[in-house]
Amino acid sequence: MKGQLLASAALAALATSSALAAPAPPPMAPFTWSGCYVGVHAGLDWGTSHWSAYDGVNIDTSGGIGGAQAGCNYQVQNFVLGVEGEIWGSGLTGSTSFSDGEGTETLKSSSDVAGDLAARFGYAIDHALVFGKIGVAWAHYKFSDTHVPDFEGITETATGAATYNGLLLGVGVEYALDAHWSLKGEYDYINYGSKNVPLYYNGNLAYITSIRNVENIVKVGANYRF
Repeated sequence: MKGQLLASAALAALATSSALAAPAPPPMAPFTWSGCYVGVHAGLDWGTSHWSAYDGVNIDTSGGIGGAQAGCNYQVQNFVLGVEGEIWGSGLTGSTSFSDGEGTETLKSSSDVAGDLAARFGYAIDHALVFGKIGVAWAHYKFSDTHVPDFEGITETATGAATYNGLLLGVGVEYALDAHWSLKGEYDYINYGSKNVPLYYNGNLAYITSIRNVENIVKVGANYRF
């Protein structure tokens, strides 16, 4: 019995010594938003297209968007600075009709592709990031003016196009699911300002009008960080 007790004590002492000698696991590195990423997004776009022609006409525009983004972040304590570029296809469109005394005019504005380059600045609490952004956006717009006579006559459609550049302001929230994947929600306001746009009918200049475009975008997206 005495021998068994001594053996048990020796085994216990050996186990305790081994446990004390085993190295402690290394501490987990704190999460950081620093690094570069690529991702995709989709959302809704709505706005206003103001034509100066016909004493001023406002057209409400709306549609869906879908595209991709890429950027880089750098985190210092809780503050995150970064730069991001985006490009998206757009279904933004709108039209309005009215009588001009000789028939019906239908004005239409639409955008098919757009993009931006913006600086991002945010505040991180672990895996959550609240951010704002400011930058330059561009968009390709198409326009048409269709005249349908009240009586017998030929329907005429004048068309034009222009690429706009404007100011982008945005806010959003991003949440990291793990070290690589994150989800985001974002709202952007884009003011493209006014531009003189020539409209052509059968290859000939019909008239030139100033057109101002403003957009609002709400979107969700996913990013993969390297």
